[in-house]
Amino acid sequence: MDTHTENNLAAEGGKMAFASFLAFLWRGRLVIAGTFSVVIAVVTIAVFVMTPSFTAKASFMPPPDDAGSVSSFLRDPLSAVLKRGSGGAVLDRLASFLNSQTTRRILVERFGLQPHYKARNLSEAMIALEKQTRVVVTTEGTIELAVTDRDPKLAAALANCYLDVVDSLFRDAQTSHARQMREFLERRLNENRRALAEAESTAKAFSLRYGVVALPEQVASLVDLMATIEGKIMALDVQIGAARQVLGPDHFSLRELTSQREQLAAQRKALIETKGRGTSDPLFAFREVPERALQWARIEREIKIQTLIQELVLQQYEVAKLEEQRDVSSLTIIDRATPPEIRSWPRRGRIIAISAAIAIVWGILLAYALEEYPRLRRRVREMNDLRSRSDA
Repeated sequence: MDTHTENNLAAEGGKMAFASFLAFLWRGRLVIAGTFSVVIAVVTIAVFVMTPSFTAKASFMPPPDDAGSVSSFLRDPLSAVLKRGSGGAVLDRLASFLNSQTTRRILVERFGLQPHYKARNLSEAMIALEKQTRVVVTTEGTIELAVTDRDPKLAAALANCYLDVVDSLFRDAQTSHARQMREFLERRLNENRRALAEAESTAKAFSLRYGVVALPEQVASLVDLMATIEGKIMALDVQIGAARQVLGPDHFSLRELTSQREQLAAQRKALIETKGRGTSDPLFAFREVPERALQWARIEREIKIQTLIQELVLQQYEVAKLEEQRDVSSLTIIDRATPPEIRSWPRRGRIIAISAAIAIVWGILLAYALEEYPRLRRRVREMNDLRSRSDA
């Protein structure tokens, strides 16, 4: 048998199968039509009896990166918490505010949602509100909020209240971090003032005892370089300590600060290895200089270190005070919720269309079962009769 003949037989077989299927549909038309009519009637009545739900939507985004902040890390402790650079940390933080127990409790109590949701207690009402709330963080850097309820006005009111509560929590978080930063810097500034006063007192006592000591130019330059490096390291230690206390030990900003400190520490180490000649004191390279001059150089170095630290910490402290007292920027509201006019559920047309497709399939299966059932019973009876004769 050649290929052409096989193709013709296959085509004829397909036509016969299709004709058989059409014949079967015709024989079972009453069952299929009846099933379809019953399902569509029930579904249509159900979707029109269902209580409609409405979804109110709102969207917002954080303030601009420089709003509500004190500018780059210790000039800006809040930006370190809320900046976008760490994989959308600010968006995740705001989303956590929206999904927090605190926010839901405020809404349930403010709108009296416990009887509305027929909840037995506050926790059940909060869970019911959670099920009716959807929060989406978009790739464009915004947060979309959707609240569903039977009452369109209540849905819109809940969505807008979400925005107000989260904005309040956002402001409180910024102010709280600014206060913690100010308190930390205040303590560190007081410590620095005591250290500077002690160094100045030592310098005064040295001058009264030995008079004014003139340092060689090379020694004076080395003292300035050492004081600058050491002062920057100690200033970074302040920033790292503030980050750990205010932001937590695992905050991403610590990596950048630690890296800067390591670079300065490497410079200090290189200076010690170059000038110290096996000691920990770079001034050892000038051991031929009179001992009193070296003592004065060490005193002057300590004064310059503490002065540099005071300048840096005092600047940060003043900015933190202003940040604590200023009016923190609000969230940027893109769309406030309005009472929706179109229901979100049930979607009657879609439900009826899907039900119609399912009803046709059910009708075909039922018609096939009813047609095959008598044949199946006859076959079973014939097999039982054959078994009985063979046993006899």
